[in-house]
Amino acid sequence: MDTGQEGNVEASFSLPNELIAIVFDELDVVSLLRCKQVSTHHALLKPATHAEFQVCRLFHSVITTNAQLLYNVELFFGQFEDGRHCNLDTPGRLRACRQHQQAWNNLSFPDSRFINMQDGHAWELSGGVLCQAMRSGLACVQLPCKIKDIPEREWTINDLGFEIRDFTIDTSQDLIVALEIEGAIPNLSCNVHLRTLMTGEHHPMSVVPFVTHLPSNMHEELKFLMQVCGSRIAVLFQEHGDEPNSQLVVWDWKLGQQKLFIRDTDLRSFSFVTEDLLLVCVLGGDETPPHLGVFSIDSFSEEMEEYKDVNYICGLEYPKVKGDVRDMLIRSEPTPGWSPSQTVQTPFFFARSDRIFTITMRVSPESNSTEEYTVLIVPLSTIMAQVELSHNTPKRIVPWTQWGPNGSHILLRSPSDTWVCYVYGMKFIQLLRWQKGNRARVYDFNKYAARRDVRNEQTTEPKLLWRRLGMPQSLNSRCSAFDEEVNTYLPGRVATVEVMPSDTPHDWEAAMIGEDNIVLVSPHARKYGYIAM
Repeated sequence: MDTGQEGNVEASFSLPNELIAIVFDELDVVSLLRCKQVSTHHALLKPATHAEFQVCRLFHSVITTNAQLLYNVELFFGQFEDGRHCNLDTPGRLRACRQHQQAWNNLSFPDSRFINMQDGHAWELSGGVLCQAMRSGLACVQLPCKIKDIPEREWTINDLGFEIRDFTIDTSQDLIVALEIEGAIPNLSCNVHLRTLMTGEHHPMSVVPFVTHLPSNMHEELKFLMQVCGSRIAVLFQEHGDEPNSQLVVWDWKLGQQKLFIRDTDLRSFSFVTEDLLLVCVLGGDETPPHLGVFSIDSFSEEMEEYKDVNYICGLEYPKVKGDVRDMLIRSEPTPGWSPSQTVQTPFFFARSDRIFTITMRVSPESNSTEEYTVLIVPLSTIMAQVELSHNTPKRIVPWTQWGPNGSHILLRSPSDTWVCYVYGMKFIQLLRWQKGNRARVYDFNKYAARRDVRNEQTTEPKLLWRRLGMPQSLNSRCSAFDEEVNTYLPGRVATVEVMPSDTPHDWEAAMIGEDNIVLVSPHARKYGYIAM
C-alpha cells in the first residue's frame, strides 16, 4: 500500500461511527450487504496493514450494530416499506419487523376469533379490513396484529340510502365504491357511489356523489368485478345470458370522468398493474390460445371500443389449450399505490415494488369430462419486463415460451370462485379441504425469504416449516388441459399451516390471506374466522 492509500484508510478510521452509518444509509441494501460481506471476508484474511484490518472491522461493526441499517436490511428481505404514520422509534420498528418475519417463518398465529356472517351477499377483504354488506349498510372489522400494535376494531354504517348490489373498499383513501342497480329490466342503470369507509358519507375528494353506467343488455345474471387504484376505479360488467358480453369501464373517481370503455365477449377479468396499466384476461379462439393483455388507460378516449381494436402494449400468450376455456380470473392484492391508512399507525407494510398476480383458468379438456383448474402465478416483474420490451412494437404478441417458463409458476388447483382473496403481496393460499379444512397450503414467492431458508438449512438453527421451490415444475403428467409440455420456474417456498378448528359441525370451506392474518370461511355455518399475529 502506498502512503496516499494508507492515509485514506486512516482517515476513514477516524470518522465517527454515526457519520459512517449516515453514509452507509445512502446505499441501496444490495450494496450495503456487499460492503458487509467484503468487510467480513477482508478482515478474516488479515490485510497487509493494521489500519486496513481495523477499518474492515469498523465497517462490519457499524453495519451489524446500527439499528437504521439493520432495519433497512430487514425491510429488504421481507419486501416491506417503512410506514410514515408510526410513532415507534427505529429499534422498535426493527424488533417488530423481525418478529413479523419470524411469525411467517414459524407460521405462528396465536390470536383467533369467529365473526358471524351477515345476511347480505356482498363482502370484501382488503387492507386488513373485512367488510360485509347488510342490504343498504356495512359491517366492518379491522383485523388485529399485536406485532404492529394494530387493535381489532368494529364499526357499522347503517344506511347508505340504497341497496348495495356489490362494493369494494380502499382503506388507504377511506373509500367505499358501492354499486346500486336502478330501474327495471330492460331499462336498468348502474350507479357507482363514492362514500367514506368510516362514516358512509359522500367522499370529500370526489366532485360527484356517483358515476353512472348503462349496460347494453342488462339482465338479472349480471356480475361485477371492481378494483380501485389511486384516482381510478375500474368495473367489469359481465352479462351471462344467451349472448354473454363483458364491458370494462374505468373512471377517474375524483373528477367523475370516464377514462375507458371496452366491450368484448371474451374479456373475462382484469387487474391494475400500475395506475395507468391494466392487465386483462382474454379467452382466445379456436386457433389462438388465451392471453394476458396489457394496455395503457391514458391511451383511450371516452368512446367505446371493441377489444380487437384496442392498441394494447403486449399480449402474453398461454400455452396452447386442448379443450374449451370456460373462464379466467385475475387476482392481485394490494393494488399499486396502496398504503395503510393514517388511522392505522403501522410501522411497515408490503412493498409496492413487486407482487404476484394469480390467473385461475377453468378448462373443459377434450379427453376428460371433468373440468380442470389451473392457477398461473406471475410476478409484476415478469409482466413489466415484457412491457419494457414492447415500447417500439405496439400489439406485440409474446409466445408462452418467451415469457412463461422462466418467470411464472403454474399449479393444478381449484381455488374458490367466491372467496377470492387468496393472494396478498407475494403469497397465495389454498385451504386443504380434504383434511377437514383444518390445514391450508401457503406459497410464498418472495425470493429473498427463500434464499434465507437456504442459509437456515446450513446452520444449526431450528428447521423451518417451509420447503423450497427450487426446481422447474412440470404440469403435464397431472393435467390434460394443454396441448404442449408446460414447465415453469419461479423461486419461492411452500408450507402447510394449521388453522383454527371450526366451532360448528361444518368445516371451513375456503381460506383467504392478508399481510398479518389468515381468514377462514364457512358459508354453511354462516361464520368467518381469523388467525392473526
